[in-house]
Amino acid sequence: MTTLSNHLATLFRSGRILAAVIALFAFAAVSVAPLHAAAELPGDDDQDVLIRTTLMTFNDANMTNDYSVLFAKASKEFQSQLAVEKLQAAFEPFRKNELFFEEVVTADYDSFEKATLDNEGALVLAGVFKTDDMEVKYRLRFVQNNRVWKLLGLNVDATRKKQ
Repeated sequence: MTTLSNHLATLFRSGRILAAVIALFAFAAVSVAPLHAAAELPGDDDQDVLIRTTLMTFNDANMTNDYSVLFAKASKEFQSQLAVEKLQAAFEPFRKNELFFEEVVTADYDSFEKATLDNEGALVLAGVFKTDDMEVKYRLRFVQNNRVWKLLGLNVDATRKKQ
C-alpha cells in the first residue's frame, strides 16, 4: 500500500494528475472486484449441510418459539428486512399445528432440484423430504456474507400425510 501511495504522490507532484486518478481508479476496481465476483456453487456435501442445518434451525425455532438463533445465523440482508417478532408471527401456523420435522436430519431426499444461482446471484436450493409422517417441501436462498453462505430467504411447506 505504501508503494501505491508513493507512486500516486509522485504522479501528482509531476503534474500527471490524470495518470494518478486513472491509477487510483484501477486500484479501486481491482480491490473491489472480488466482492462482486460470481459465487461458485457449493459442492453436494456443502449443499446438504446448508439444507439440513437451515431446516433444523428453522424447526427448532418453531418448536421453541425462539427465532433468535435462526435470525443470528441469517444473512445481513435477511436481518435488515425482518425482525425476530415478524418471524414469530409468520411461522405461528407451524407451532399451532405442531408441524415439526426432526426426521429431516436423517431422511433421504425423495426429489431434489439442481442447485442454481438466480439472477441476483443468490444460491437457490429446493426440494422435498418425505418421511413416514410428513412431506417437507423447501426453497432456500442463500447469499455470501464474508465468503460464507448465509440464509437470505426460506419457503417451507410441511404437510402431514393422511393416515
